[in-house]
Formats: sequence, structure tokens, C-alpha cells
Amino acid sequence: MDNASLLPTLLLLLPPFLIFLFRHRLHTAPHLPLPPGPRGWPLLGALPLLGPLPHAALAALAKRHGPIMYLKIGTLGFAVASSPAAARAFLQTLDLPFADRPLNTVARHVSYGGQDLVFADYGPLWKLLRRLSTTHLLGPRSLSQWAASRRSEAGRTVRSILDLSLRGEPVRVQEVAMVALANMLGLAILSRRVFDSDGAESGEFKTMILEVMRLGALTNIGDMVPSIAWLDVQGIERCTKRLHERFDALVSRMLREHADTVDQREGRPDFVDCLLANCKSSEGEVVLSDANIKGLVLVPLFAS
Repeated sequence: MDNASLLPTLLLLLPPFLIFLFRHRLHTAPHLPLPPGPRGWPLLGALPLLGPLPHAALAALAKRHGPIMYLKIGTLGFAVASSPAAARAFLQTLDLPFADRPLNTVARHVSYGGQDLVFADYGPLWKLLRRLSTTHLLGPRSLSQWAASRRSEAGRTVRSILDLSLRGEPVRVQEVAMVALANMLGLAILSRRVFDSDGAESGEFKTMILEVMRLGALTNIGDMVPSIAWLDVQGIERCTKRLHERFDALVSRMLREHADTVDQREGRPDFVDCLLANCKSSEGEVVLSDANIKGLVLVPLFAS
């Protein structure tokens, strides 16, 4: 067989041979050992092991596999830290490699696609968001400025608890604490109480926060198996989109009303006023968008 006839044959055999070498290299290349963990099920991984109470299931698995364990949930891999020392390794010693938080369905919509302080990737935007939040919301000067508002809201809370007890009605401590904290933050962020006892807007906001908490607690199969996320088997994507639209309309209305009362806050700016006045980074490379501001308004209220 001459060289001319060998060339087509070699060209025909070359792609399968390269694929074989690639696969062989892939399987024989050295991999760092993964932490111990449960074997799981085919395709679903450890998802069926989590059950209705994932936190309790993870605690039980940690007793068996150790303080740092590896779980394959769906098609994604997770490292779970279950002790103070393990958490310190991830959150302090190895802070930068683990600084970015992956977005699940609910977080993606609520945070405007990762545009807030909690879910923004580590970088110039996140540094600007943290600087503004630390300086104008969580810093000593801001805390001192809004101390009287917090005392007033604490007094309201005590009076509401007293009124409920005098009427013989049950006191839902978790709800009372959530309302008080959200109102304290609302005064510092928007110069307004978020929850008033008689207001359709406050009732709507409370309902939406509870719905976000409910959706966020669900295990979304689409987050664990991204290839089938488009099916939205549980309807979580659909519900979260509708909820985001309601949140966006409510926060947009709050910000419009806030802009109309800027003259009333002369000399005593709130957090949103400070955001609008300092919306650029020191180098001018980052400028806050409307989504960033809305995210910074919503995140503290959700945290309450």
C-alpha cells in the first residue's frame, strides 16, 4: 500500500484515536481526594437522603462521615462543613476561593440576578456594595443616628404585645420580632416603617416575604439537575418569577415615593439617599444600577 492510499485511512482513524487518548488521560490523570460522604443513588445522588428536614439529615450524615463531607446532589457536588473548625476553614482561612455564592432559582430572581451584597461575585461591585453598606447602614455613625428610631419602634413593639395580652390574644413572638426588625431597618433605609398595623401595602409585603421563605426552603430539582431545569417540574421557577414581579413593583413604588420626599430629609439622609449620592466607586469603574439599589433595599428586609 503506497503513501497516497494510507493517508485517507490515517485521517479516518485519527479522530477515534484522539478521543481514546483524551478519555484515557481524563480517567488516569491524578485527582485530589474528595472528602468522605454517602454514595447516593444513580442520577439523584444524595438527594433522596435529605428527606423533608435537610438540616437534620445533614447533621446525621456528618456524625457518620465527619465534619467535612462530600455530597453529590443531582449532578452537582457539594462540600458540607458541620463543625466550627470546618466552617472557619471555609469562611476565614479559605475565604476568597469560597467567597462567591452560587445562585439557585429563588436567589437569582430575588437578588436581581446576583446584583445585591449577598450574591454579587467578589470584585469591584461587591467591594462598593460592602463599603456603602458598612459606612451608611451598619457603621457606628449610622447606628447612632437611628438610635432614637429603634427605641421608638421597640416601644411600639412592647405596646403591641401588651395590647394583645390584654385582649387575651396569642403573641406570635417570631412574627412580632420580624415586624419590629423590618420596621427598624425600613426607617434607616427608606425613612419609613415597612409594616403598619392597618395598611394594604404592609400586608402585601409581609405575605410576599413569607412566600419567599417558603419557596427558599423547598428543594428545587431543577437547581440540582440543571439539564432539566427548563421543565420546572415543581413550578418553583414560575412562582418565583411572579413573586419577583410583585416585589419589583412594590419596591419601585417605594423608591418613587422616597424620591418625592427628598426635601423632608435635608441634613438627615437615609441609606437610599447615601446610595444615590455615592453610587460610584472611588476609581469610577463601577456605578450602581437600579437593580443594585433595589437589591440593597430588599436584602436587609429579607434578613429580618
